[in-house]
Amino acid sequence: MKMKPGRKSILCFSAAALLFSALAPLSAFADGTTVTSDTYNQSLSRTIALSNLVIFKEDSLYTDAYILQKSVKFSIGGLEHPFKLENYKRVSWTKDENEPNVDNVLSTKVAPKTGTLHEAKTSERLDRIKEKFNKKDGIIYGWVQLAGEDTWSKAGSVKITFQ
Repeated sequence: MKMKPGRKSILCFSAAALLFSALAPLSAFADGTTVTSDTYNQSLSRTIALSNLVIFKEDSLYTDAYILQKSVKFSIGGLEHPFKLENYKRVSWTKDENEPNVDNVLSTKVAPKTGTLHEAKTSERLDRIKEKFNKKDGIIYGWVQLAGEDTWSKAGSVKITFQ
């Protein structure tokens, strides 16, 4: 199959444009140094990671819990708004996948009147939390309740192991 002369030039131009669009960011990134394939891959990885953060922004809530001496530290991070009363009622951590209730709550924190942090933290005594799980390990589930709402939203989970 023979290609028309006009199509060859369009194809060459498209290939050149694609090559320049991939290499153009590297000229600013490299700052006059030699660009290696490692430098290019690192730059590309950062770009992909940043674009994933934008794409998955709504899934940014996460729960963390860890043992520090005789306490269990709980946190929920990635809140869309600062953790304060005008935005949230409270956050809670439970020992099962059910919404917070009197039987499954490990800890709860009510939103303060003021605040600028996009996370909520609290702690409980280790022996109290171990007693509620009644085993060597478990999964802790985080929950968020928005201001003016009665429903809870999931905020991820984390596995914890007691010694």
